Amino acid sequence: MTIYVFDLDGTLTPPRLPMQPDFTAKFLPWLNTHTAFIATGSNLAKVSEQMDAQTLNAFSGIYCSMGNEFWRGGKYVYQNTFTPDKALLNKLEEFRQNTAYPYTLYPNYIELRTGMLNFSVLGRDCPYEERLRYQKWDSEHHERLHIKEVLEQGFPKYEFSVGGSISIDINSCGCSKAQIAGKLRQSYPEEKIVFFGDRTLQGGNDYELAEALRQLPNTKIVQVNGPEDVLTSLHLEEKND
Repeated sequence: MTIYVFDLDGTLTPPRLPMQPDFTAKFLPWLNTHTAFIATGSNLAKVSEQMDAQTLNAFSGIYCSMGNEFWRGGKYVYQNTFTPDKALLNKLEEFRQNTAYPYTLYPNYIELRTGMLNFSVLGRDCPYEERLRYQKWDSEHHERLHIKEVLEQGFPKYEFSVGGSISIDINSCGCSKAQIAGKLRQSYPEEKIVFFGDRTLQGGNDYELAEALRQLPNTKIVQVNGPEDVLTSLHLEEKND
């Protein structure tokens, strides 16, 4: 048996948008006959905004907040806690105030989640078009990468990863997405584990999980570029098996 694990934003859905109906129509029948998990930095409330209850419940489990929260069959299984230092919060405020980004900033730029914190200079309450504009600007100016590098130097007890398209994920050491690899292997000691993500390369917020899985036997990492790429990769994966 193969265990399938999927990132959410940029993998099963467009970033912060609902799963597309045409994709759901093709993906759900496959999901109903396979063992599959979601591994995301989002909390369950945000995941629920992006897919309908039928699809959500077809997964064998949901690792939310980078694995710091786990849900199965709509029921909470475990939860890690996280309380950031005031010095870290002050530093994030400083980055927000001193950003070189020349356009409008939006609310909800520091979001505490179970076991982690998500920081966005732009602000998570931005319209989708502004998310795209910041993503393009950041790809040219590398603001998030710079912030990540500065934070890593000043706050060694935390781990930082560039998350999604506009933010940075922050967690205590040992509580990144990488922890999901050990939990999956503990539950499935012999089975093949295949992980699908859009940011599995170094610097991306799927990298920690991808790298942790690479250290384990009988695993595979599939780099994808959106939902349609997932369908193509699943077809190839099952054909090769």
